Order: sequence, then C-alpha cells, then structure tokens
Amino acid sequence: MEPRHPELHVITSGRQSLDEVLRVAEAAFVGGMDCLHIREKQRTARECMEWVEALARVMPRERILVNDRVDVAAAAGCRGAHLAYHSLTPSEARRVLKPGQRIGRSVHSLDEARQAAAEGADYLLYGHVFPSTSKPGLAPRGTDELREIAAQVRIPVIGIGGVTPENAGQVLAAGCAGVAVLSGITAASDPAAAARAYREALDRWKESQV
Repeated sequence: MEPRHPELHVITSGRQSLDEVLRVAEAAFVGGMDCLHIREKQRTARECMEWVEALARVMPRERILVNDRVDVAAAAGCRGAHLAYHSLTPSEARRVLKPGQRIGRSVHSLDEARQAAAEGADYLLYGHVFPSTSKPGLAPRGTDELREIAAQVRIPVIGIGGVTPENAGQVLAAGCAGVAVLSGITAASDPAAAARAYREALDRWKESQV
C-alpha cells in the first residue's frame, strides 16, 4: 500500500533501546509517519527479528523496513529491506525477499542512482541534502544533483540529511517523493508532535502544487 501523499520515513538511531523505539514509533505513526527503518547495525539477526515483531504490535508490519538484513526482512514478512553500499545488490536481495516486498537503496550520486534503479530497487534514499549532525564535517550535497536524479530515474527518491519541517518543501520541489528523518523525530521530546509537523509541512507543500 503506497501512500498518495509525500512519504515520511523515520530511521532508528542505533542508540536507543527497543522500549524507547517502541514509544517513538507508536507516537510517530500517530503523527503521520509512513515507514520506519530499523537501522541497528550493532544488533544480531535475532535481535532485529525481535524488534520487527515488537514494532508490529504498535504499527502495521507492512510499514516496517529492515536495513541491510535482507534475511530478517524476508523472515519477518515486513515491508521489505533497505540496502546500504555494503549490502547485497537489489538484484541479489530480490532472490531472498518474498514477492511484493520492497527494496530501497541508499545512493550518493547520479551514477549510483542509475545503477540501483537498473538493478531493481523500488526506491532510493539520497543524502545528505542539508547540513546534518549525524554527518559532522561532511559538506551537504544540496538539491542540485538530487533534482537531476529525481528527473532521470523512474522510481521514487527520498531525501535525507538535515531535513526539517521548514526545508522539507525544498526536497519535494527537487522532485522527491518524500523525506527521511532521524533525530528530528527519534530525539524529539514529543515524537507525535514532531512527526505531525513534518507531515503537515509535506502535505502543505503538496497542496500548494495543485
């Protein structure tokens, strides 16, 4: 089920406990989050599986993506897997995942985007777009190449990195299908209100284009 509005993805920090993530996920889903990425590099396959099962009790299973662990995504029957540069390729992941599960791929250039699309990715995550606390010392990529990627690939592109409710419209204006957020929601004192602020900003921009 694809939301017809701009998508709001939330990515776990890798620094919170399962109980904290459950609280954030439940609140963010109420606030308008579309997809949650379990990005927990330090956790085992068994732990990631336990996270999916626990999270599926507070939000729809079909809205949960597992980063890198294609095996866990397949076994859990969730929305799908999100792949990093060190992960399986989309075509390799497709052999493992069940029919209908989605494959995302993180990209950082037009060449990477074209390759991922050619290999069968269902959507791309591009960043970091704006200055980001999670990428200190690295210059942001901005929206110029993002605009080029969105124009040249036929699959949705999600912008990530330093995205706030105030600048989310710039990401959509570059041709993106949505945004992905980390600390803007996971570290918020009120994750539901934070997600709602993003949701409203995305929908407001969409409505302004009609």
